[in-house]
Amino acid sequence: MKKFGYLLTSGFFIISLCHFKLSAQNIQGGTITYEQVIDYQLEGAHDDPRWDNYIADLPKTGKSFHILHFTTEQSFYEENSSKKESLSNDLIKAIKKANYDKMPKPKVKQIYYDFNNRKCVEQIEFMTRNFLVESSLEEKAWKLTGKKKKVLDFVCMGAELASETEVITAWFSPQIPISAGPNSYYGLPGIILGLEKNDEIFLLATSANFNMPEKSLSAQLKKAKKLDEDEFDKIVQEKLKEFKKVQMTKNKSARKSKN
Repeated sequence: MKKFGYLLTSGFFIISLCHFKLSAQNIQGGTITYEQVIDYQLEGAHDDPRWDNYIADLPKTGKSFHILHFTTEQSFYEENSSKKESLSNDLIKAIKKANYDKMPKPKVKQIYYDFNNRKCVEQIEFMTRNFLVESSLEEKAWKLTGKKKKVLDFVCMGAELASETEVITAWFSPQIPISAGPNSYYGLPGIILGLEKNDEIFLLATSANFNMPEKSLSAQLKKAKKLDEDEFDKIVQEKLKEFKKVQMTKNKSARKSKN
């Protein structure tokens, strides 16, 4: 489970600070709320014209809502359980059908970062079980793009992180000089307020306040079995093998019943 860390190109901090007057140098913590675009992955889920007709009038994307609590040393990111998008019954059925027989995937529910000790703890749900998976922060090279964008009332700079399949652009504001961000993105000389994937925005801050979190950020992690990355990956692989065997048995039974 790889994460995006922070290895900045030479002079990155100097360039950033020379271009911006930091109007919020005294910020010590706060809360950012975000909206994220979700792809329901309905298109192509089944190679059948009847499926295409069924989903023709259904929305293909939706929204999820998230909260980032942060201080100068730590951050805690989770879904906003008090705000959920309302889905129609037809859409709920389509999403279930689209994911039927698909391999189960771990779902990260909460992420805690301890930047001083370079530690990450993720609360992950996998096949109805919850785990706390601890790992060290990995370093990745952000590349300054020179582009600017305004998010909320803050001027943001762009930084890219490229892989073989996609380019992630983070929009961070040196006006909020804290190296936190949503999900697995962090390590820039300003908090991340927006994210793009291949030039399309998929996560954007909708509000911000700078009141210090009232509770310990690490204490907000839900209780679960604690594992390191290798231990968790081993469990995932074992459960996926079991899932494949069960599905193969089901498919054989279905073919026999048809015959």
